[in-house]
Amino acid sequence: MGILISTEDCSSEIKTRLLQKEKLLKSEGIDFFVTENQEDSFSLFEIDFDKKSYKHYFYRLLAGIIAEVVVDKLEEKIIKKILRSKYKKFTKTELDKIEKRSLQYLNVITGKNNIFFSKFIRKEELVKNLMSYLEKYDDINVEGFVRFRLKDYTDKLQLAIERAVDEYMMEKEYYDFIELLKYFVDLQEPRVERVDIIRNRDGSYVILDSDGKEIGNEYMENYLKEISDGKIEYEDLLISALINIVPANIYLHFAEKDIIETLRNIFGNKIKIGQKYEN
Repeated sequence: MGILISTEDCSSEIKTRLLQKEKLLKSEGIDFFVTENQEDSFSLFEIDFDKKSYKHYFYRLLAGIIAEVVVDKLEEKIIKKILRSKYKKFTKTELDKIEKRSLQYLNVITGKNNIFFSKFIRKEELVKNLMSYLEKYDDINVEGFVRFRLKDYTDKLQLAIERAVDEYMMEKEYYDFIELLKYFVDLQEPRVERVDIIRNRDGSYVILDSDGKEIGNEYMENYLKEISDGKIEYEDLLISALINIVPANIYLHFAEKDIIETLRNIFGNKIKIGQKYEN
């Protein structure tokens, strides 16, 4: 016997890949035989091949198959299991969103210092570990190998999850705050019929009344008093002013999508897009 591969969660994926390789290699005159057996909940694949002539080649082939299955299939299950065991405070919908974001972190290269590394690199790292293992042992349980022999790999998955959770919580707090502001705005009666907002080149905003005159800074004084480090967030300043002014209609004369979306989330259909103009 060459190698015995056992798995509980990835039997169909491993079987498909092994049979594809078996068919291909036999067509090239290379002996490669796959036998499948079942033992309780585990699928066992016995792979026979010529160790004397093709040992390294077949170790690389089998390591590649297992690595592909781990990254493409088992990785998602590992993340799902971690989320549902460690983050029970979240709803299923929230966990699904965090899981999706975790996988996005793992599968997008963000530069040479990317702490999660790309899918291709993860597979290659797994292949190296698997080949080293197969040089010593003739049988491998896929889930057990990942659980007990790939701590660095599973640590990366945990790190991706933690980052996704942190970002989700920040966004949730932000949207909860936006909803609170919207609720407050909806309770107020409009004080003025219309204001026009112009964005200056330095990022600050000018608020004009219906006569085209600049509205004074008294609406912004409370916000400015709270600033202790000298750093002004112009978007926050604008929102604070508009909440105090309570216009019936707000015409925006700039094209920055992020702040427009935020203002729409708070002020709803009061937001209108006017002709773009920049001081």
